[in-house]
Amino acid sequence: MLVIVDQDGAVLCDVAGGNRTLPLMRFDVRWPPMDSELTDRVRRELGLTTVVLEPLDFTTVVLLAAGGARPVCADGFAWHGQDAVTGQSLVLDRRVVRSRPPASDWFRPGWFERAESYIDEEIKAAGRVRLGPSRQIKHWSMSAVLRTPTDCGDVYLKAVLPRLAREPDITRYLASLRIAPFATITAMSRDDRWWLAEDFGGVNGWAVSAEKRRACLTQLAMVQKETSGRVDELMDAGCVRLTPASLADGVRLTLARDDIWRAPKLPKNLHRALSGAEADRLEALTPYLVACAERLDEAAIPATIVHRDFHPGNVVVRYGEILLHDWSFATVTNPLFDLASWLLDASEADAASYLDAYFAAWSDTVAPEWMRGAWRLAKPLAAVVEMMKLIELADIVGPDHDFNWLPMTYGWARRLLNAATDPDLTVNGWRK
Repeated sequence: MLVIVDQDGAVLCDVAGGNRTLPLMRFDVRWPPMDSELTDRVRRELGLTTVVLEPLDFTTVVLLAAGGARPVCADGFAWHGQDAVTGQSLVLDRRVVRSRPPASDWFRPGWFERAESYIDEEIKAAGRVRLGPSRQIKHWSMSAVLRTPTDCGDVYLKAVLPRLAREPDITRYLASLRIAPFATITAMSRDDRWWLAEDFGGVNGWAVSAEKRRACLTQLAMVQKETSGRVDELMDAGCVRLTPASLADGVRLTLARDDIWRAPKLPKNLHRALSGAEADRLEALTPYLVACAERLDEAAIPATIVHRDFHPGNVVVRYGEILLHDWSFATVTNPLFDLASWLLDASEADAASYLDAYFAAWSDTVAPEWMRGAWRLAKPLAAVVEMMKLIELADIVGPDHDFNWLPMTYGWARRLLNAATDPDLTVNGWRK
């Protein structure tokens, strides 16, 4: 469902059928794109130049028409006040009357133009020339990413929530160690919490073989080992610390969130909320998980940098080397927690091979069988660490945009329930 608004707040309505309705656009994928792929299609089919302003749920998005004057609309469409479409979309009705500004700056009118001005200033300061308009690559409650072509290659602007604004400092610190390639940060605007980075190219980790993915895990282990003795430096760069004690506290607080675990099944959580029986089982795991945290501490695996969002989408393979990026959630804690998201969609055979590769990469520091034994304790805790991250994001963005995070939260809760019934690791990954 498209909510296309002009600078004065008027809404584009489909009037071809005699009524004033919000336009619909169908895609052959489960979720429509909330980026320039969507605005390209709006331009082709409706003749309007727009930018994505704010996704309201999985299938409803507000688009802002560009330009100061009201754009001419296609045949069969007309501009009307928002009261003309009241009752057609519950999430739009809530947006019209909400009093608080969105937590994400990029959901506010005028943000895109400010970002473009900043990009132009930095491109000019670097002696480069813009070759075309910026494209929206990612636009959701956690971040906004724009790609801008220049005569010296593409540059990316990334804007994030305040909680995640440490990413460029951490990336620059890791790059300064010269142990592996990392993104090149070229400019930062601390007031706006956005920065520019060079396009690093390469092939997305989802598109490479299982063998290459094992190499990605080996690269992660290398970065972790190289930073295991640099805890103070990592924290100075912006990494947060997750100690065994704070993890145990996180377990208690997370599993006590009845507002999440006993929430009704709603469209905004894709009806994936836990059943009452599942919520009871989850809450009952608290003593077991606290004991796992204590025993994992006794395993004496060195604390180091943990990516905390380590999946193949945050890895690229290029020029025969591997680049790990998107360090927004970087934390100093037990390195085994990074296995959680990497194993998420892996087949059982691939999961077993990934664990072997990761443990082998650590073998000069920790014996593989010792690491495997520690993973038995870390696996359920790794699911909690994922849940802690997602719940924090849901709390930050609030009820208007927690739909981005709740379905994943419930998915990790169920993986935790499964892992807790499998302490001997008969299942290497998350699939039974």
